[in-house]
Amino acid sequence: MPELVSAPKVKVESLEDFLLKEQDKLIPLMRDMEKEANLSYDKNAPLPEALSFKGGDRKTIRNHFLRALRLNTGTPLGYFLQNLPGNPLPAKKSNPMTVSIYGEKDLKQDYEFYDIRIGEFVSPLEVLATAGDEPDFGLDLNLFEDNGESFGKDYGFGIQSFGDSRIYYATQVPFHIGYYHESPIIFAAAGFLTRTYPKYRVHQFMTLSRIAFETGHPYWGYRFLGWGMHYVVDLTQPYHSRVLPNFGTISMLWINLKAILGFETAKNEAIDRIANRHTTIEKYHFSTLRNAYRTKEITHPFIQSVKQTDSDNNYGKYDNSYIVNVVSKQSYDISDRIDTLIDESNLLKGFSEDKLLPEINQKSLGDLNSTITDHMKSVGSHIRNYVRAGLK
Repeated sequence: MPELVSAPKVKVESLEDFLLKEQDKLIPLMRDMEKEANLSYDKNAPLPEALSFKGGDRKTIRNHFLRALRLNTGTPLGYFLQNLPGNPLPAKKSNPMTVSIYGEKDLKQDYEFYDIRIGEFVSPLEVLATAGDEPDFGLDLNLFEDNGESFGKDYGFGIQSFGDSRIYYATQVPFHIGYYHESPIIFAAAGFLTRTYPKYRVHQFMTLSRIAFETGHPYWGYRFLGWGMHYVVDLTQPYHSRVLPNFGTISMLWINLKAILGFETAKNEAIDRIANRHTTIEKYHFSTLRNAYRTKEITHPFIQSVKQTDSDNNYGKYDNSYIVNVVSKQSYDISDRIDTLIDESNLLKGFSEDKLLPEINQKSLGDLNSTITDHMKSVGSHIRNYVRAGLK
């Protein structure tokens, strides 16, 4: 994107400095933001009045801000940039506890970050790209009243709607998944599937990004924009947009009915099935990209496809309906094919620890790679269309 490549470097600014300088503007802006959200995005869980942002001093304002956004107040929100695989580390390696609530448990040695200093000038592109990962490092953890945190009891999201409780980061799932295209019968029988919040998060962070740019705080403009970008990209993942690929409405209703009656074996088997495919396809895609960067194979189709801009105008301009009508609909529509090719390629048994094993079906893996490559063309378009809307 020329808008990013040619953008001047931005000065790193502390969150407290931004909030203190602009709190008089943020107080009414965030009140109006939540009113709009209550009308359009978050009817089931309006912001409690007691949490409305009212500013503060240097010691309190960050906590007040995070509570008004209903985020995990323990999120480190350090100052760092992510290093691309294979590149030399340009500065001191970041302490994982300044990046993520769970430190190395979250980063899993898959990600490398380096420290940046307040007052330093850094690349807008790197700020945006790094921020795109941050919502996975604690912002949305333990926000429901049954998640064991005191703020979760204050936030008004109620009991967690769904998520695999065996996974420590599962409490963030309803914020990162959007089931918008299931059968109305499914939604009628399993209304909890509608209690998801990615649209809400994008609305919040796009609003904050714009005010940061408008008031002369470009570092936070790009960082907030990156936070919102995370949820847009999450919905390009087929398993974030479809409950059970390759399961029909009748099968899903039957699984749900048996679970209601106390026979949860089929439900647990379905959760296991989806969880394994969900994580395996992401690990495979990630490791392929990482290996390509490490070996300087920047012509890899997974990299080249996401950079192609010729389809950007085919999806219309980004607006409030884009992530539902365009992004998640597209990933919903390819979910059956991705799910089938995971089976046909034997990816669950033929890929492990970043390596392809003899059990892999190479022909079907080629078909899976082609499908991912095609999908990533549109993913690139959706990212750029979102970012362009934020920069305006």
